[in-house]
Formats: sequence, C-alpha cells, structure tokens
Amino acid sequence: MSVPGANVRDVTAHFIPEPTPSPVPAGRAGEPAFLSATREAYDTVAADYAALLSDALDANPFDRAVLALYAELVQTAAAVEAARVDSVADVAGASPGPAQVAEIGCGPGRITAHLASLGLDVRGIDLSPAMVAEARRRHPSLAFSVGSMTALDLPDGGLDGLVAWYSVIHIPPSRHRAVYAGFRRALRPGGLLLLAFQCGDERRRLTDAYGHDGLALDAYRLPPDRVGQELAACGFEPVACLVREPAESEKTRQAYLVHRAV
Repeated sequence: MSVPGANVRDVTAHFIPEPTPSPVPAGRAGEPAFLSATREAYDTVAADYAALLSDALDANPFDRAVLALYAELVQTAAAVEAARVDSVADVAGASPGPAQVAEIGCGPGRITAHLASLGLDVRGIDLSPAMVAEARRRHPSLAFSVGSMTALDLPDGGLDGLVAWYSVIHIPPSRHRAVYAGFRRALRPGGLLLLAFQCGDERRRLTDAYGHDGLALDAYRLPPDRVGQELAACGFEPVACLVREPAESEKTRQAYLVHRAV
C-alpha cells in the first residue's frame, strides 16, 4: 500500500496542513478516521494499482539496488545471529534458514515477491483487504494478511527484517514514533528496518489516482533527518541513507533509510 514517487502521473494532489490529532477515534470499529480513509482509497484502486505497477521495478535501478543491498544485509545479519545462538547452545552442524522479513503496507505484493526472489522468507501485511486479495492472486506461494502498522499483530523480536516501502507516508507524522516503536518491538536486536518515502515536509490530499476520482487519501512527504531522529528515539541506529534526485516523472527527491534495531 503506497504511492511510489515514480508512478504518480495520474494522481491529483492538494497541499494542506497536517490535521490536529483527535483524542476520539472517528473511523470504522473505533479506529482513527485516517485509517478508514486509507483503506477505502486502496480498496477502490487495488486492481488498477496492481496492474499499473506490476513491472515498475524493471524501470527503476535505484529501487532494485536498494532492495538487493537490504536483502544481503539482512541475510548476513541473520546468519551471524544464528551462528551466535548455535554457539551458545552448542548445536553442531546447524545451518540458518532464510531471514524472516515482513513487508508492512505491501499492497499487491510486488516488493514482497521481489524480496522473496532475493532469498528472504518474507510475508506481506496490508490495511486494505482488496490489496491483500490482489497480492494473494498474483503471488499465491507467499503469505499475505490484513493488518495495520499502527497495531502490528506480530510476536516480539520475531523478525530479522521489516520493510515499509512508501507506506508510512499515509500515517500522520505525529503518530510516527508509535509506529516505529511497533517496528522495533517486532524486530530482534540487530534486525534491519528499511523505509522508503518521498522527501519534503507537507501533507498531500490525493483525490484522483490510478483511474479513480473522488478519493480522500493523505500522503506525507517527510524530511529524512527528522525520520532518522525519530527512529533513534525508538531504538534504532542508522546503517545507510540514500537520497536520490527525482526521476523524470517525479516531483521530489526519494529517500531510502536502513536502520538497525539496538
């Protein structure tokens, strides 16, 4: 579930300030209204979104390079941790399996599937049931489930890696630390987090996207320095930060952050 920077030619956006958080949830089943609006928007565009972006990685060498680097870092860190545990337990001859990774906000599963092709044992979680249905249809060998990054249903310390690929952009920045704390809880010490997002410091209201109008989807551009500071406050340390200039169809720089759980 995301609005990748290189693929928003058919998106109409208006810049408006971030809303003041309400102490009273206003969405379905008592959830915040922004979650209900995000789910509704992505349920609406799911099929067209999945078709439009199905081969987007083929034209984006930066994305492929970042994902390949991340996959190698996670596998290496997981192997080192497995060797340490085996040494402590005096287990001979054990070989680590693939690193356990979750993509949060996976949409139709294109990034999840790519990470799996790089050797990771990866699952996808998305807020939108329609997106999860698309992911399961397109990638039947992988596991996908409905869930929210604001309340992750994942065991503590169970993951070697966690990816949020242009998905935290739909969470109001005032709530980001709570989300990052949830990511940290789900990662084992030494596990690696990968974030991707558009650079900036404003909220965009998306009203027309992927062939559909009448949407009310908020997307936030974020300053990488502030994101790094918030991650540090939630128990992460930086590993790498890449900020690239916009491609031909983009309007802003794109950021990729890799941070380690400490």
